Amino acid sequence: MSEPHETSPQTLTYEGGFDAVVARMEARQKPLGFAKGEALPPLDVDLAALKTAMVIERDPKSVPRLKEQSGHLRKSLELNAEFVGLPELCKLHGLLIAHLRKSDQPKHTMTLFTRLWAEESEFLFQHLDPRWLVSAITTFGDHGQNEVQRRVGQSMTVLFATMKLYESERLYSGFPPDKEFKLKRLVHRKLPLNMDRYALVSGGLDVNMLARLWVDAKQDSTIAPLAHRLLDLLNADNGTVFRRFATLRGRKIRQRGQKDSGTSEPEPAKIPAVPMDHSWGVVSTIKAPVEKITPFIDHHLGLGAKQLTLYLDAPLPQSELAKLAHPKVELINCNSAFWQTVDKPRFEKHQQRQAFNATHAYRKAKTAWLAHIDGDEYIYSANDVADSLRGAPSDIDALIMPPAEEIATKPGAHTLLFRRTYFDAQCEKQVLGALYPTFGDYLRSGFISHTIGKSIARTGRSDLRFGVHMLKRDGVEIKNTKRVETLTVLHRHAPDWESFQEHLAFRLSKGSYRDRGQSRLGLGDIIDLLREEHGDAGPRKLFDEVCAYRREVVETLEQHGMLIRTTLREHADA
Repeated sequence: MSEPHETSPQTLTYEGGFDAVVARMEARQKPLGFAKGEALPPLDVDLAALKTAMVIERDPKSVPRLKEQSGHLRKSLELNAEFVGLPELCKLHGLLIAHLRKSDQPKHTMTLFTRLWAEESEFLFQHLDPRWLVSAITTFGDHGQNEVQRRVGQSMTVLFATMKLYESERLYSGFPPDKEFKLKRLVHRKLPLNMDRYALVSGGLDVNMLARLWVDAKQDSTIAPLAHRLLDLLNADNGTVFRRFATLRGRKIRQRGQKDSGTSEPEPAKIPAVPMDHSWGVVSTIKAPVEKITPFIDHHLGLGAKQLTLYLDAPLPQSELAKLAHPKVELINCNSAFWQTVDKPRFEKHQQRQAFNATHAYRKAKTAWLAHIDGDEYIYSANDVADSLRGAPSDIDALIMPPAEEIATKPGAHTLLFRRTYFDAQCEKQVLGALYPTFGDYLRSGFISHTIGKSIARTGRSDLRFGVHMLKRDGVEIKNTKRVETLTVLHRHAPDWESFQEHLAFRLSKGSYRDRGQSRLGLGDIIDLLREEHGDAGPRKLFDEVCAYRREVVETLEQHGMLIRTTLREHADA
């Protein structure tokens, strides 16, 4: 067994170690002495009388000189000055706390303090400043008359004491408490004690901590009103770390779209008149054979799309194009002639080609809305898509359709299964650990593909262009979007092991698994580690746990509202 780690005295925050820390604490706890004739009120003091009697200012001539004052009298005079004009009950509350902070006090002190909160909590809420409520919860932590009072009091004492320390230090940053920091100023460093930083979007540390305090307090009728009032005040305060994180979380979610660096925008063209209906179309850049494109066309025409514009990244011969012909489908072979027509070189990255093509289609769209999705993505709605579009607020330029990732079932299965993200299903992230014990903690919401979703945009905005996921205006992602529950993008990312294996090399080098310079462990890193440890069989371990059908996983997903069962649409018209 290794020897205990010895820390150099020069590296200690508190010189002398914790023996010195404890000594300093105890030095502050000398009891408040009483002079002859002085005492706390008895346990059965008339609280009703103290509620109506007001604290009045003391005549300085009636106050003994400082050196003649007992500790009790000195504290009583300090509180008298603070509570002038307020009920005497408030002063007594403060005096009891002052005595209970010391190492000794009259035996009935805590019992009397508890009586105040058991009988007069609402009166105290009305007359005491919140900092006195914090002092009260601390007193329960030190002297609570049962285990619940002590546990809740001590837990909330640590919470508020830590808040006071970091919020005080934060004032030196030049930022007021209600102003959050900038996302772009994040420093990628470990926290003290080698802890990971709080996960801004998916983290549940705050919710778990505060919820546990709320639930625990319910077990004691005396401390519950005080603890709940403090937690409600915390929730309503706009200058806390919880509110700042909530603001940053919302901002981060709006910025989840991937950056499409270097994508050139098609030259602005005259925008067709926007239809006054709720018609919608689809644009996609597809690199696939006819048999893979046909189900995509059939599904979306069957769902009600009025126009499909498909850019064929791997051009098809006329004989193959003829098999896909349909009055509502525009097929564009992205060959050299196409790139000459648009006066652009063929972009090296497929993400750039996707964004360019989508914007090219947007400029000439004849439907009221246009969705940009990939060839392995299928729009899903339990109702008419137009109903969702009809309900969109007028100031919204795009709706964000959250993704659902396919679970690999038997080949040829009629009913397909898709899992939603835990946050779109409004579940706790902890469910991922139960579903995927090996990889759940390392994957974005339990997905191996994107969790951002895809956009369906209002047409007719000449200053907008498509990115891969979101829309941009002047190079910046637009903010007037809305993530909806009624539309979903079904992502057939890895419908079977063969498909996963076939696309793996491309996705690792140029696609969604590629290294983006992120600080966290990415999917590409996980696959590299699996290959180092298990060879070519490594990626199969990931697929079998996360992508393959397992009955217990499907049942759990369904219990948490994270499962979609559906079939692909077929269109009836020729």
